[in-house]
Amino acid sequence: MLIHPPRFWNMMARSYARRPVGNQAAYEYKLDFTARHLSSQDRLLEIGCGTGTTALIHAPNVAHIDAIDYSSEMISIAREKAKEQGVGNVNFEVSAFNCWPIPVKDQKYDAVLAMSILHLVLDLDATLDRVSNSLKEGGLLFSSTVCLEGVEKYAIPALGAIGLLPKIRVLTQEILVERMQAFGFSIEHKWRPENGSAAFIVARNGARRR
Repeated sequence: MLIHPPRFWNMMARSYARRPVGNQAAYEYKLDFTARHLSSQDRLLEIGCGTGTTALIHAPNVAHIDAIDYSSEMISIAREKAKEQGVGNVNFEVSAFNCWPIPVKDQKYDAVLAMSILHLVLDLDATLDRVSNSLKEGGLLFSSTVCLEGVEKYAIPALGAIGLLPKIRVLTQEILVERMQAFGFSIEHKWRPENGSAAFIVARNGARRR
């Protein structure tokens, strides 16, 4: 479950879809890095897929993508895009991640995409635990997460509290890495284009007791 209710994201979905990417070069870096670690046989799950842009870009590189978001309006836009682009291997569904059925043991995902979502969840540990259980052993988690440091730790949550920005969890990159490792992930790659920008972290799911 996210900090904001679905109606918040439903209201902003159309304007969000029209908004240009804030840092196009950083976005393309993450897309390229992710694509180089995918194969045509892979099954992916994207949580918090928004209006579907990232899933549709990766669709030609994999066998299938399940992309979920609990905003029905976001998913409606994503389905419109898929239809316009003729993409048939992405399944867009309205669902919160904690309600999405975890695949059985031999049908788990090869990768999970969590782009711009981990700083918005109510329970980070529960989310990481569910990601681990959704992945095959050795599967990859690709994440891009807002990490607040310095005055941002106070300014951005304050703006969220009065509705000028989405409410977000106060995280540092160090805390996020520590929590991932606590749930059996080994960190394969960390990258931030500059201080204050989102942390792109790629982590591999390890063997841990289920």
